[in-house]
Amino acid sequence: MNPPPPTTLARPAVNLSAIIVGPLELGWLEPTGRVPDVLRAWERGALGEVPAGLAWDVVRVPTGTAHATVRRLRAARVPLGPVLATPLGVDFLLAPGSADGWDAPESFRLPDRTLVPLPHPDYAEPRHLGGRSWIVRPTTGALTDGPALRDAYALARVVAEAAR
Repeated sequence: MNPPPPTTLARPAVNLSAIIVGPLELGWLEPTGRVPDVLRAWERGALGEVPAGLAWDVVRVPTGTAHATVRRLRAARVPLGPVLATPLGVDFLLAPGSADGWDAPESFRLPDRTLVPLPHPDYAEPRHLGGRSWIVRPTTGALTDGPALRDAYALARVVAEAAR
């Protein structure tokens, strides 16, 4: 007699967030409305896609100034949200609307609805997935404020240029 085929479920019978991300904060991700899709992607070892401009704005700066910018934000003791290294630069997740009118050299605000591929929060430097890695992991609900990023980034650029 053959054993019965394994049962497959169309929908998971458990809350994937408790299994996949454990104690990690999902508050930064929940307003996107994409938590189930992102968790399923992470469960498969893939990047989860979330559109920019819904729960947070995204500003991309050059890789060369990103770490100095993060250091300056930390030194200023301002809320620091997730920061993601990508093949095209470094993305800062900002409070919604705080990057409106962004105008800083060699950087730009991603247009609303641009899909941002996100690795699981465990992919922090130097571990990468699809060329992406968290410099600042999304472990709290904090988001960086646009003006604070602009100030820290501007200072990091001045220091980098003076060192050349």
